Amino acid sequence: MSMEHKAFVFDTKTFHTKIEPVMKDSIADHEVARQYICEHYSQLQSPYTGETLDENWEEEFDAPTLQEYFDIMLTACYDVEDEIGLGYLWDAVNEAIVALDVFEDPQVVVLGKEIKIEDVQVDPGAMGLGLIEQEEVLAIRNKLLENKEEIETVEVETEDLLYDVEQDEWIEAYEDLCGIYEEAARQEKGLLFTF
Repeated sequence: MSMEHKAFVFDTKTFHTKIEPVMKDSIADHEVARQYICEHYSQLQSPYTGETLDENWEEEFDAPTLQEYFDIMLTACYDVEDEIGLGYLWDAVNEAIVALDVFEDPQVVVLGKEIKIEDVQVDPGAMGLGLIEQEEVLAIRNKLLENKEEIETVEVETEDLLYDVEQDEWIEAYEDLCGIYEEAARQEKGLLFTF
């Protein structure tokens, strides 16, 4: 199974104030999520096509699960069509950042922190979903930029990677990661990572 890293500039303020409370209430009663989507469909997108939902949105989804409802509601915070991830190079960049040894939790930089509401992990695709808070973006971006030269000297064990990658490819992908954080900082938002 291929794992292609996807990243989106994500409005964490909207998430925490408007979407997360609905998700929390939906855990006990899925109808809460369905009702929210019915009332706000014009502000949401299909997570699969990127199209804005219409009043017949339920026809696209066959008996949605709680995670599918979560997937739809998350689109209130990002544009499905503005994907800026690392693709298949994420694993090598992740290993390079671990080898850099300048972050307390280096994997968060590429994968984000999992979203847990009560005891339910938000992970619609069941392949991982992580969040970087708006307040964390600048510090991570600055540390990435400060270590741009260092990254060229770190050793990455390529035999442990999921994909064959040359050093110049993951160095370029590190630059792309800096650009992802730059864009989030420019928009004064957080980031959503998924596969």
